[in-house]
Amino acid sequence: MKHYIVGMLLGMITTTSHACDICGCAANAFSVGMLPNSKHHFIGVRNTSRWFESQPAPDGHGFRGISTQLFNTTELFGRFKLGKRFHVQAFIPYVYNRKTDSITTPIHGLGDIVAMGNFVFIDNMDSLNRKVRHSGTIGLGVKTPTGQFFKLGFEEINMLPGTGSVDVIANLNYSVQFHNWGLQNESGFTYKTENKYKYRFGNALSISQLVFYRWDVNEDLKIIPQIGLNFMHNWKDRKNGVLSEDTFNGGNMYNGQFNVFLLYRNVGINVQVYIPLAQQLNSGYVTQKTMLRCGVNYFINSKK
Repeated sequence: MKHYIVGMLLGMITTTSHACDICGCAANAFSVGMLPNSKHHFIGVRNTSRWFESQPAPDGHGFRGISTQLFNTTELFGRFKLGKRFHVQAFIPYVYNRKTDSITTPIHGLGDIVAMGNFVFIDNMDSLNRKVRHSGTIGLGVKTPTGQFFKLGFEEINMLPGTGSVDVIANLNYSVQFHNWGLQNESGFTYKTENKYKYRFGNALSISQLVFYRWDVNEDLKIIPQIGLNFMHNWKDRKNGVLSEDTFNGGNMYNGQFNVFLLYRNVGINVQVYIPLAQQLNSGYVTQKTMLRCGVNYFINSKK
């Protein structure tokens, strides 16, 4: 049983990030982590916080309106197994965003709900007689426009909880483990569509590569430290079919990723830190400071 849950815990690595643009909370490539074919359903809650600083080009008087932004998402999420090879997932986010310049502007509300289906194309993580073990899933999902996107008199569209669009999400996950050491990769792509206001947020790509070590402290407690790299790319938004220059969007980012996962019986706790190593967001006018995620999961036995 422990090996099944450890396999699941390894799947909680990568980011589930929503960003209205490169410095927001609903347009980055959606990622779900590697979810091998364990024998458990699960339910969990996690909180993701991202900090940015924006420094637009000077106006006609040489003034730069420097501001800081906090994008915070708290999610209720879970997985239900439909069989040995298929499972479905749902993510229900609540968004709290805040921008501070000469004044502080907060906005919060329900975000865009995501539903995904995953196919397990390989999983022998529970085969203890194998020196090398593998797990892999491929997933396809949809992001629904449940979050508020339009607010009368509110111009900071990157701060709003939703995008107003139906988006398609694709994920490919794979991990390999040799004894207690392993490698994990997740690649995710989000295809954005135009919302009813003729605004289309840019497509997004995310790739993570991690090295992990599984430390079995005792029969009840497992600790899994991880270290690796994350790459994100966002295409620019379009307004009425043409590239939009109204918001900070588009660019590349390379992050150092550090994770620690603890599993005690059926309860998993995780802490993830993303530290920017190099970035070029909106021609250098936007800088991400860091990203932090903390979460807890409870695993439920499944007979399937």
